[in-house]
Amino acid sequence: MSTMRNRSLSFSRKPDDKHRAHSSDKYASRRIGRIVSVLQAIHGSPDHGNKADALDELIYIVLSQMTTIKSCGRVFDRLKRVAGEWASLSRMPIQELKSVINDAGLSHQKSRHIKAIIRRIAADFGTTDLSPLCCMSDVDALKYLTSLPGVGVKTAKCVLLFSLRRSVLPVDTHVARVGRRLGLINADVPKCRFHDALEDAITPRNRYSFHVNAIAHGQRVCLARNPRCHACPLRRQCPSFLDPR
Repeated sequence: MSTMRNRSLSFSRKPDDKHRAHSSDKYASRRIGRIVSVLQAIHGSPDHGNKADALDELIYIVLSQMTTIKSCGRVFDRLKRVAGEWASLSRMPIQELKSVINDAGLSHQKSRHIKAIIRRIAADFGTTDLSPLCCMSDVDALKYLTSLPGVGVKTAKCVLLFSLRRSVLPVDTHVARVGRRLGLINADVPKCRFHDALEDAITPRNRYSFHVNAIAHGQRVCLARNPRCHACPLRRQCPSFLDPR
């Protein structure tokens, strides 16, 4: 009898454990769904100036580093007007290129990266555009883009998301801050793993919405210093508000 009793107990635990895990997953999924919906309702998926053409987007994101969206848009439009076509940047003297983008900040670094990117793409594909990426998998396209001078994972994933319509999730400083404070990125996750952590948390169909709205939320509400927590509709979903230690 004791043997049978022990067996029945051992069989009864497994469904319970599985049910608890399933319930936990469903709760987390519902919570994240509410967060995505609230961010969408607040910010309405604003336009951050991203480009439909992949090379336009790549140059735009390189220019956007350490500057405002308004400033970046102005400099991008000026550079495209002066260049006429991106291929001409490979022949433009570096000092001229630097002066054209000077008010975007970090112009010395950005000008060298942009010039090197144009030359590399032309050498690799025989043309100055990124249309060959359309035939690549997400992994291969990401690997190629991050092999270009000055192009990191965030920049590459912006090209994949906005221009190639891939279901990836770029993580900039605003997205990372909002994700951490909402508990979507665990405290022990290193910075180099933020992209993976958020992509694991956010379903593919919600990644575009979460990205553009989390940027807006980080700029307007969830500020790096003095966040406007009491004005935030997500405060009851936010571990940083509920337990500010």
